[in-house]
Amino acid sequence: MRRKSLFRAAVLALVVASATVAASAQVTGLYYKEVTKDGRVYVFNTPETLKLWEESGDMGKSVTLVGRGENGETLVAENETAADLYFFRHNLDGYDRPTPKPEKPPFTVGWKDGKTTIESKSAALVISNRVQLRFTNEMPEVGDDRGSFRVRRAKTKFEGWVYTKDLTYELQLNWPDTANPLEDVNVNYDFTKGQKTFQLKAGQFKVPFGRQELTSSGSQQFVDRSIASVEFARGRDNGVQIWGQPAGGKFDWRFGIFNGNGRTVSRNDNDKYQINARATWQPFGDVKYSEGDFESSDKLLFALAGQYESNDRQGATIGDDIDREIVGGDIVFKYKGFSAYAEIFQAANSPEIARDFDSDGLIAQVGYFVIPKRLELAVRLSELDPNTDRDNNERTETGFAIGYFFNKHPHKLQADFREIEDKARRITDKEIRLQYQIIF
Repeated sequence: MRRKSLFRAAVLALVVASATVAASAQVTGLYYKEVTKDGRVYVFNTPETLKLWEESGDMGKSVTLVGRGENGETLVAENETAADLYFFRHNLDGYDRPTPKPEKPPFTVGWKDGKTTIESKSAALVISNRVQLRFTNEMPEVGDDRGSFRVRRAKTKFEGWVYTKDLTYELQLNWPDTANPLEDVNVNYDFTKGQKTFQLKAGQFKVPFGRQELTSSGSQQFVDRSIASVEFARGRDNGVQIWGQPAGGKFDWRFGIFNGNGRTVSRNDNDKYQINARATWQPFGDVKYSEGDFESSDKLLFALAGQYESNDRQGATIGDDIDREIVGGDIVFKYKGFSAYAEIFQAANSPEIARDFDSDGLIAQVGYFVIPKRLELAVRLSELDPNTDRDNNERTETGFAIGYFFNKHPHKLQADFREIEDKARRITDKEIRLQYQIIF
């Protein structure tokens, strides 16, 4: 008697479990119902859709297969699962359907030449880090030799576009400069929808003056810039710039208004502004702001530029502030691994108290890849005359460099030797620099 009770309990449990599984199957999509009407067979996979069809005659989105019913009727299925259940129930062959295309991911991630790019439909972010590790052996004419290791630069850069590809942004920090790490922070808008003919840039960035200054420190043939570039092209400032590259980039024009007192200064130091203008003609294509010839291959690249700067700092401090105007120009050739670059500066300086004076400078630099895109040799001459009215006060830099490129400028090893003759002090200092750079 007891065994019969146990058996009945087991059967009851099995029935309950079966009912539960059946209910679960119905919920998860194994419900099935077919209705023949007006020469068509309607197949349902959910009771909700069946109820909708019974009340309105419309099941919404469906799969229609002409002639695929058991007797040649048109089959209208709620979805592909309902159609498959119909074919299985009636022992019919299934139907061919296109392979579903995989859904496009919400964003893509890529890496190239040291830059990681994350891009979606509405924005893009490019992240890069630049590290320069340097050893310098100073050999002054007066005093003892001294060698030093340093992290010359360690920069993190964020750039990209947001909302539209016409609206770009840039943010760059230089970590070793603990007192003032912010270098670039700006936005740029292309009013010509990708044609780059007329653009507006605002924030903190390099003013349009000096080709070697506009060339990133990571894209130099020598370990660093020349003495003339350091003197006349002061780099970053806060302001606005209109610019463009019409005729497919054969022309490049830039005009900007800036505070005139350097980067990361929140307030103008007087009631005047710095004005910069630069125009470049490059008839054979874009001559990038990158020293050395990685681009020309068998095609000659050539660029000719003129530039102007006016910065009246009189009244900025309690000292003898200068009103300065600089005109300059540069020319660059690149062809089959050979590159040549020259730049000149002429400045008219008007101090508040002292006499007016002129100053000038020049840079001449030549490089050649003895092993294409791998091993390059370069030489440089740079001269600075801080006051042309005085004799024998020029400073002259001469030197040569060797660069080994693992992956163009983003990954390279450089060494240079230079002499800096100071005629006013009657001394000539020398130094050897070795630098490893990686952009990642």
